[in-house]
Amino acid sequence: MPNINYPRIAEMAFNTPLLCTAHLSNIIESFIAPRLLGHINAQSNNAVLSDVQISAKESMPIPLGDPEKGDHIVVLPVHGILIPRRGSITDSCEEVMSYEFLRTQMQKALNDDSVLEIVLDINSGGGTAQAAFECAEFIYQARSIKPIRAIINFNAYSGAYLIAAACTEIIISDTAGVGSVGVYQKRLDMTKAYADAGYKMHTFHRGATKVYFHPDVEMSEEERAHTEKNIEKTYQKFVGAIVKYRDMSLEQVLATEADTYEGQAAIDLKLADRLATPQDAINQIAQGAVQRSSAPTIGRSIKAQAAAIALTQNI
Repeated sequence: MPNINYPRIAEMAFNTPLLCTAHLSNIIESFIAPRLLGHINAQSNNAVLSDVQISAKESMPIPLGDPEKGDHIVVLPVHGILIPRRGSITDSCEEVMSYEFLRTQMQKALNDDSVLEIVLDINSGGGTAQAAFECAEFIYQARSIKPIRAIINFNAYSGAYLIAAACTEIIISDTAGVGSVGVYQKRLDMTKAYADAGYKMHTFHRGATKVYFHPDVEMSEEERAHTEKNIEKTYQKFVGAIVKYRDMSLEQVLATEADTYEGQAAIDLKLADRLATPQDAINQIAQGAVQRSSAPTIGRSIKAQAAAIALTQNI
């Protein structure tokens, strides 16, 4: 069993704005909180990790053919929980992607003259707000250099939708989902758990905000107001980014109320651009690149290439 730094993971799950669905946040909380409290034994811990591993293997990239035949279209998987920087949670959890790694891979594709288009294969419920806006703005600026298309395969919610919205085009299938333009934050309070266990924590500090978000201190009204202010700031930044990237009005984005939408309903609301299955979409993109290319050799050899990403080692 790997040595997992649960407090470090908890820093990314609690007390910080999250661009993720409530469902994803609850999954993370149910995994972390019992371990922080020491309520999970080795046997049950292995069972949970086994479930995570199965879920990771069930989420597969678009089938793309032989990558050795050409790399004029690069397809980058954006799967699972989105986090700021490289680092693994467990040896068996593969469904984690970092904004940093995505930007690195995209920069390589942008610098490669043989790459005509970049495709993001997205299947994610979002993740941290930290680093998300920088990554989205990078994509938005980069799309003026090369087309960057988002294929929703099969969900792009919250932070993942922010990434998709920054792309040149969003392609969605009939049952794929986008949206959840909202912000989520949880505040872990362990004071009752300490009391029930017979512990009493004494925390000394200078500066009123120094103990904000500390799980061993009850939340004050001042901390609540401070949190609400920061949440609103992040929400307005998120909404503003979607208005900019998708050419929507502020009223249109606010009206979604962080709801999620599938297929044609998403297109009707300007949250996506056109309908196609993931495989049909990649075929259409490849064909379009062939038609635009003036070099016959490029036309003959063009194939969609998936990036070989060993997530457990490189995120």
